[in-house]
Amino acid sequence: MEMDVQSYLIGHLGIVAGTFDALNIADVIDQVLPKRGSRNLPHSVIIKAMILNGLGYTGQRLYLFPAQSPK
Repeated sequence: MEMDVQSYLIGHLGIVAGTFDALNIADVIDQVLPKRGSRNLPHSVIIKAMILNGLGYTGQRLYLFPAQSPK
């Protein structure tokens, strides 16, 4: 019996982002901190970006990345 097995290298940021999404942490954050006013991004997107940036070991600071709304 042959099995077709595929593997992907997603790294630690992919694991953290996938866990964030699988546990619906964004929904909990948005319920507790609803978006008010004319802000472009919900709080959950900002918090997720801060977490990933903090764990990313990148030399580029978060404020240097362009802001984009989630699709």
